[in-house]
Amino acid sequence: MKNFYNILSYGSLDDVVIIIRRWGVAAPVVSILLMILQAFVAPIPAFLITGANGVVFGLVGGTIISWSGAMLGAAGTFYLARSLGMGFVQRWFQKNNSIIVKVQEISTEHGMKVILIGRLIPFISFDFLSYAAGLSNIRFLDFLIATGIGMLPGTVLYVFLGDHIFTLSRYSDSLTILITVGIGIYIIYHFMKKNRIKG
Repeated sequence: MKNFYNILSYGSLDDVVIIIRRWGVAAPVVSILLMILQAFVAPIPAFLITGANGVVFGLVGGTIISWSGAMLGAAGTFYLARSLGMGFVQRWFQKNNSIIVKVQEISTEHGMKVILIGRLIPFISFDFLSYAAGLSNIRFLDFLIATGIGMLPGTVLYVFLGDHIFTLSRYSDSLTILITVGIGIYIIYHFMKKNRIKG
């Protein structure tokens, strides 16, 4: 179990792809569960699972699965914060208490707009935003709508990049050889051409 956690937290894209593929027909369900898990357990990165979904399920399938899992995870963290209150969230995030209060106040005042913009900014923690929103008075439906719309562009991008980076990495050795051979042929050709002119 510890090894499984370490792979998800610190492993490579290839490692996560292997984990998901290992489940066969149950892989979509497992991937969704992993997306939910990363919302509650740090420091499992969502982008790694999302990228792996692109490799395993393709652009459309990977996007649907990643988005669905992320939505369920966001809903879960929102509900947890709303049910257990500020004390729980402050203990969970410890040093970031002042930021939580600030985000809570902004979410209360501006609602959907803050959530939507926050989801579109890559360096803002999605889970942090969900917990803070749960402490505000934003309606759950408004939170879901803003989250769903805001997460979609990033999800599509990570799925797309995951697939293409993985594809390039599989053929990196072949590409290196081809490029090296190509450069070699180019150098030899120009060397021979130069000598022919001199001769």
